[in-house]
Amino acid sequence: PALPGLSTRACVGLWLAAGILAAMVLIPLSRAWQLAPDLGHGWAAPILIAYLWWERWPHRPAFAPKRAPAWSAVLLVALILPALLILRLLLDPFPLWPMAVVFYESLLVGLTLWGAWLLAGGPGVRWIGGALLVLPAVMPWPTTIESSIILPIREGIATVVAEISNLAGHPALATGTSIKLGTSWVGIDEACGGIRSLQATVMAALFAGEWLLLTAGRRVALAGFGVFAAVAGNFGRVLFLSWCAMQGGDTLHRWHDPAGWLALGFSIAITGWLAWHWRSTTRSEATPVAPRAASGKLSPAVLTGILGVAGVLCLIEVSNRLWYAYGGLGSTTEPPQWTIQLPEDLPGYRNIPLPEASSELLVPDHFVSGTWSGNDHIARTANYIEWHTGQAARSIPFMHNPEICLPFSGLELVKSLGVIDVHWERGVVPFQTYIFRRMDREMLVAFTIWDPVKGQPMQNGSSGTRMDWWLAHWQIVREVRLNQPAQMLSFAIHDPNHPERLPEELGHLLTSAPKAIP
Repeated sequence: PALPGLSTRACVGLWLAAGILAAMVLIPLSRAWQLAPDLGHGWAAPILIAYLWWERWPHRPAFAPKRAPAWSAVLLVALILPALLILRLLLDPFPLWPMAVVFYESLLVGLTLWGAWLLAGGPGVRWIGGALLVLPAVMPWPTTIESSIILPIREGIATVVAEISNLAGHPALATGTSIKLGTSWVGIDEACGGIRSLQATVMAALFAGEWLLLTAGRRVALAGFGVFAAVAGNFGRVLFLSWCAMQGGDTLHRWHDPAGWLALGFSIAITGWLAWHWRSTTRSEATPVAPRAASGKLSPAVLTGILGVAGVLCLIEVSNRLWYAYGGLGSTTEPPQWTIQLPEDLPGYRNIPLPEASSELLVPDHFVSGTWSGNDHIARTANYIEWHTGQAARSIPFMHNPEICLPFSGLELVKSLGVIDVHWERGVVPFQTYIFRRMDREMLVAFTIWDPVKGQPMQNGSSGTRMDWWLAHWQIVREVRLNQPAQMLSFAIHDPNHPERLPEELGHLLTSAPKAIP
């Protein structure tokens, strides 16, 4: 569309710069949306933002070009653009790193608002920035929010639903975030997952607040109500699935996914109803129609500066892609590779399929699980996962492993036994070992998260100084390790009295792999 008061050449340049900025914002976010199940709603954000701008296009502010202060160019060249380059290089191997995503997107939004101020002053900033308020709901949130707030809420939901089931005459027991009803479990497959509808409902609340032009206080209250609605929807979902489990047969499996969609629909619908109610009971605060004529002339220097920044952003994206295609300090040596061989020839061996809900959380490239009993008639269980390409293995194994997930599935951590070394024919693999208890039964649990490229356990940066953590992340960029393969093996034996048997038992499972994980 033409922009009144500007030449055709200037219009083309500004639309080109806007397109480049939009692409720079969306490319890293789209990768996060692909990896995180809780961000599957992210694809709707660009549509909602574009709708807000389209709806308000007739009310856009008039051009009132400003002169940029001299210090802004120094800040841009010396700090903002170099920071964008560094963050962009980090986001390809770490697309779910919350702080990196937030800083990167904040810098781009800041550049967008700065450009809006140069073109139309304060009204331009408000017109452009209002729609961008949707973005916080589609970015990865810190894992502490899930571990410290969301999962305890899910534990509370499980407890309340179990009590309701007991009052209704159906014995139930809440164990962590899951519920046991007779021989059925509700929520066991996604025991350490979040509330899927939470961020989607917050996005709907942020969009509705801007669309209906609610006051700042009501927008904050609406976002808070959206969180409450998502929790209430999840409570209804768990309660309904518990009722399905009582019916027996495949009722629980048949209604598992539809119940999730119903919970999401309920959460968004009730949040939207409240937003509309608040809007319809308050005075109109519609944006006044601005004059269409420009109140000044856009200087060539400002236009050149905006196009120059857009060009540098393009260069940053191209440099990022070239670096991961041709650069790096990668090693050519390949450490010994291992895999597992489960005792499938034993008479009592049974394969365990990966439930769909767990598959969405883990996104594995290869999974095998089995349970069996030895000559001592003691049950054993092993789960083995491989991630071949992509970046999922940089975060998922540290968010979903026995140490994290077993307590939320109802097991109590009794004791940590430290690290044991398991010898196999070509090396040593260290395993973390624990004793867990469910009710009055204890078990030994061991697991390892392995980096087949370096031939050592993977590190998540929780140890060492913050500088060591940053340097470890930057080393991955220097080595061009865009793809991170990984292996995770967990093993449980339902006998806590003989931890000394773990190295031998695990050693029997490990065997040489013909080649590295692709």
